[in-house]
Amino acid sequence: MKALVWFHRWVGIVLCLMFATWFATGAVMVFVAFPALSPAARAAGGQAIDLARVTLDPARAAAALGDAPELRLVSMAGTPAYVAKATDGKFRAISAETSRPLAPISAAAAAGVAARFGGVPANRVDGPFDYDQWIVHQQFDPLRPFFRVRLSDRAGTDLYVSARTGEVAQRTLRYQRGWNWLGSVVHWIYFVPIRKSFALWDWSVWAVSLVGLTTTMAGLWLGLSRTRRKMNSKRPDVSPFRGLLRWHHILGLAAGGFVLCWITSGWLSMDHGRLFSEGVASDAAGAAYRRGVGNVPVAGFSVAELRQLAPAASVEFQQIAGHQVAAAAGPTGPRVLVKGPEGLTLQDRVPRTLVLDAARAAWPGQIASGLTPVAVDSAYAKAESLPPGALMIRLSGAAPARLYIDGVTGKVLVVMDRSRETYAWVYYMAHTYNYPGLSSRPVLRIAILLMPLTLGFGFAITGVLVGFRRLRSKIPASAVTVTGGRTT
Repeated sequence: MKALVWFHRWVGIVLCLMFATWFATGAVMVFVAFPALSPAARAAGGQAIDLARVTLDPARAAAALGDAPELRLVSMAGTPAYVAKATDGKFRAISAETSRPLAPISAAAAAGVAARFGGVPANRVDGPFDYDQWIVHQQFDPLRPFFRVRLSDRAGTDLYVSARTGEVAQRTLRYQRGWNWLGSVVHWIYFVPIRKSFALWDWSVWAVSLVGLTTTMAGLWLGLSRTRRKMNSKRPDVSPFRGLLRWHHILGLAAGGFVLCWITSGWLSMDHGRLFSEGVASDAAGAAYRRGVGNVPVAGFSVAELRQLAPAASVEFQQIAGHQVAAAAGPTGPRVLVKGPEGLTLQDRVPRTLVLDAARAAWPGQIASGLTPVAVDSAYAKAESLPPGALMIRLSGAAPARLYIDGVTGKVLVVMDRSRETYAWVYYMAHTYNYPGLSSRPVLRIAILLMPLTLGFGFAITGVLVGFRRLRSKIPASAVTVTGGRTT
């Protein structure tokens, strides 16, 4: 007990301040999320590809780029270009008109891209640079470096244009940048020197959260032990303490369960496959999903066929069940070309029968049934950040699971096995209160969530004050020295 008291007292002095910060910044995040540019917004604002200038077909482009498994057609500052990841993980671009490699775009070109995207002139261009606070996530790695373009609007909009592909990948507004310094940046320990190294950031946040979890468990044990001892004394009471420490004890009893749950779920947010499934298909399942039943030859698309996708801001090429798929996104909505043994079709999404055939080929021991729409405000859609129009396939058999599929492109987004489903509950829902029934009622969810956050903040502040008083009482005693008979 003495060791537990010592641990909780001195580690808690530091962590109570961190807890208070986490509760306060968590409340800010309820109202202002970290900036993100959705795929739909990118497509709506992206420049249409001049498909009339395209002379290189996707098959030859893939060969020129090293038979890249991921291939896209975009408008690179007005030039139609094929882009694909190189062996270093960065995007390479070649002209879809001449097949020659394309150099990174200039600052002037980036200003033009941003002005066209935002609909107002560019005011200032910074860069190119690899990192700043709002493009620190590893999802931006293939697109680095970036130009940051400030637009001439009242919202203080910054657009981040990839020098490698000429695409707008991020958008921030002045109020988002300001509030996120009081929210996500501090809450996630999202400072550039730490976050740009995923391994360093992952380990740091995981370790700090784990120490916070153990400190909370120690505090709960001590708090309940002290209450039980006092209740069995001659003068029963909830707490044996007085003053500020009494408030800390009572608030800890009231908020301890929530604090433990919230810190645990926050710690689990850094799981990244340590304890739970990551929700991705195996390499074998992914290959089978692309090939389907039988070995259907790759047909590819001709340049004339691609021109049917106009207007398109980007075209993504893939293979599903042995069929070639070209999914275009643009201001008028999605358009999808599908080519297989049956011929060529143009529609607004990949046929559902094709998706089911691919799922049955990829998971042959399971029964794949249904292809139902997923509501964007459902709990699992929020937990996995599913795009609008996502579909679900239910797998029944020895290893039951649910497949979440992009309703337009047919790509597998998440394999929701039992482990991943459990993770959604113990991490995401327990941390955000986006439980089924609450995820579609945001006002009620926020009201319920703010109550324990406020209680937890009050509890943490009392811990900070108790710790400050203890430190202040200890410092003078350790600083006293006797010199020449005089005390100083």
